[in-house]
Amino acid sequence: MMQALDQLGDALKLKAGAQQELRAQAAAAQERSERLGQEAAELDEAVAVLAALQEMWRARFEKAVGAVVSQGLQGVFGEGLELVVQMGVQADLPTTKFMVRDDSGLTTDVMEARGGGLVNVASFLLRVLTLLAARPALARLLVLDESFNNVSEEYLPALTALLRRICEEGGFQIVLVSHRPALADAADVAYAFSLQHGETQVRRLRGPEDEVAEGGPDGALHPE
Repeated sequence: MMQALDQLGDALKLKAGAQQELRAQAAAAQERSERLGQEAAELDEAVAVLAALQEMWRARFEKAVGAVVSQGLQGVFGEGLELVVQMGVQADLPTTKFMVRDDSGLTTDVMEARGGGLVNVASFLLRVLTLLAARPALARLLVLDESFNNVSEEYLPALTALLRRICEEGGFQIVLVSHRPALADAADVAYAFSLQHGETQVRRLRGPEDEVAEGGPDGALHPE
């Protein structure tokens, strides 16, 4: 009889120990669940903050780029033109749209403004900003091939003033190929190229050198 009671007591103790262990495991599981729930809430909050910061950064970026390019456009065309940058996402890919707003508030696609002259200047200024923003820093050299061929003659003096200011204040070097004499007149070094009898003739318009480095005494570049 005593042995049976002892066995029963041992069984009850084991059962009580098992129940206590189960309660401890349940408490640990509950604590883990609450902790995970708290971490999930913090993660959601962090994502919301990052989304807000991204939106704020995008708005500031759009405003900053628009302000810089707008200032250049106003300097060249002499009007209250404003470049409007609209960034977005389409089919999971980032997109950017450029519009131009005039004094009256009329908004036009930049490709259609001023017969293409405005987009010539705007795209040039955006390339300048790209070099300035590049990390690591890139050499501030721009090679432009007829980049301003759609700009009307009346705006060329203001355009050349903008180019000189960018070179002098921004530390840029610009190599420009153009058929516009007004642009050549504003250059520090300028050469005129012509094709005569199958040979490229080079004539120095201004600059420190007396002859073209690659040319001969007659200033000709002989094809191979």
